[in-house]
Amino acid sequence: MSKPAHPTPRVRPRRGKSMAAKADRHELYELSVQAPETDAATLAKLYKKLRKRHAMSLREDFCGTAVLSLAWVQSKPGRTAVGIDLDQPTLDWGLAKRIEPAGPEVAQRIELHRANVLDGVGPKVDVTAALNFSYMVFQQRKDMLAYFQAARSMLVDDGVFILDLLGGWGSMGEETNRRRVKGFKYVWQQRSFDPLTHHFTCAIEFEFPDGSRIEDAFFYDWRLWTSPELRDLLYDAGFSKVHLMWERTDEDGEGNGKFYEPTEEVDNDESWWTFIVAEK
Repeated sequence: MSKPAHPTPRVRPRRGKSMAAKADRHELYELSVQAPETDAATLAKLYKKLRKRHAMSLREDFCGTAVLSLAWVQSKPGRTAVGIDLDQPTLDWGLAKRIEPAGPEVAQRIELHRANVLDGVGPKVDVTAALNFSYMVFQQRKDMLAYFQAARSMLVDDGVFILDLLGGWGSMGEETNRRRVKGFKYVWQQRSFDPLTHHFTCAIEFEFPDGSRIEDAFFYDWRLWTSPELRDLLYDAGFSKVHLMWERTDEDGEGNGKFYEPTEEVDNDESWWTFIVAEK
């Protein structure tokens, strides 16, 4: 099956001074998708749970604007971060809009590299994270194995590699979900899913009160990997232990920030999300 062409972001309508035309897609993504302070705290918590010490260095693969790296170094004095991404304009945006405004003391503890995550750029770290399912860009087993081997090679001896994973029967189909965020609507589109290969395409769009919108603000051409596939690949890559960490929920069904490793089967909800934690 041929892969779809990657569409570029488009503002509709094209003419006029609409809210969409004035908006910044990276800021909208931060507001609607990311929670860097929470993610940094979770990475630190998962590492300490396994290693009984504080993690001090982070590698953020597929870092984009590197706001997770920024949150990491701001979370504890002396922490450092390395961000890796292929897109120079996105790295430049994060540097100019987020990292440099945080001040020189913070900025000097962050390295940004325009590089392939397979290339092993930068120092070895305590924690490597590939969040928001970014690693699913690798659709062939050999490529994912190569990535996991590269990630392992960039960890210190007691390092930990952390991924997030989505699943559930609702992820295997075409659907559109809208969610209100202050000042706009976040739109998640699952556009195609092939049950033979688990190849799927998704996009993020943003809609505004004046009727304008940003189409294909972000587009994803991925493979929906399953937890046993990824666990087996991590072991094949040389990791010593692999944990699937589920988040406990409160009485309203919302995550409470406390994680556990299930010892028996879990419910296959319409949608679920978890962390995979691999020990070097």
